[in-house]
Amino acid sequence: MAGSSTAYTLVALDLDGTAVRSDGDVSERLKEAVKECQRRHITVMLATGRMVQSAVPYWQALGLGEGPLVAYQGAVVAMMPEARIVEKTTLPQAGALAAVRWAIERGLLTQVYVGQELWISREDPRARHYIEVNHIPGWVRGAHEIMDWPEPPIKVLLQDEGAVLDAIRGELEQVVAPYPIRVFKSQTDYLEIVHDAVGKAKGVAEAARLLGIERQHVLTVGDAENDLDMLEWAGMGVAMGQAPDVVKRAADAVTAAVDEDGAALALERFVLQMPVG
Repeated sequence: MAGSSTAYTLVALDLDGTAVRSDGDVSERLKEAVKECQRRHITVMLATGRMVQSAVPYWQALGLGEGPLVAYQGAVVAMMPEARIVEKTTLPQAGALAAVRWAIERGLLTQVYVGQELWISREDPRARHYIEVNHIPGWVRGAHEIMDWPEPPIKVLLQDEGAVLDAIRGELEQVVAPYPIRVFKSQTDYLEIVHDAVGKAKGVAEAARLLGIERQHVLTVGDAENDLDMLEWAGMGVAMGQAPDVVKRAADAVTAAVDEDGAALALERFVLQMPVG
């Protein structure tokens, strides 16, 4: 664990399950903690699996102002508030085709992120809910049309019951094994597919480089499997109270659960009570 004298000048917060509560909002306590960080010239940013435009309302709600945003699980780094993309990593073409074809043949709800658009394999209540919660438009594409993309997708997301995704994950990993692709869960009912070089740690590292901040002065907070790499990479990684045990073990500390203001508590305890150099 990082020493108590370490000053953190960059904080990267995961969005869902960390900065965003189960009711879909951010707490006033977290907003105030972010403001206090800013008063002390500590940069707070988001590192999320969401699309850039889906993260914008929360960026604005937290008053994060100018700075880098890590989106699409680290596949994209964008400078806010103009949402100017400075780094983007897409899936390999052949691997993306193999994964999407396999998923559609098995009847899985498949979401393909092409450029700044979301393509969906069929009309489905889960897809509609995802679109509403994430504040983004989505277009239904037929089985063949969805793979006729102008450029390889940034990521692919499969939705189903957690037990179903757990059962098919091994087969999917075999399908994409010949390609530089990784598969992971970002939520119980979300199975995501990205380029093997993609990860939140890579995105946060690029953000820190752009800001001229060294790794030991970065603190990250997250709650899921897709946050593991950034928790391990940072000078200090903090797991949310509801995180799976594997995530808690990877972190330097564990805070309260998301609906108990765990993110705000992490800022108050590990950032705001430390001297800032």
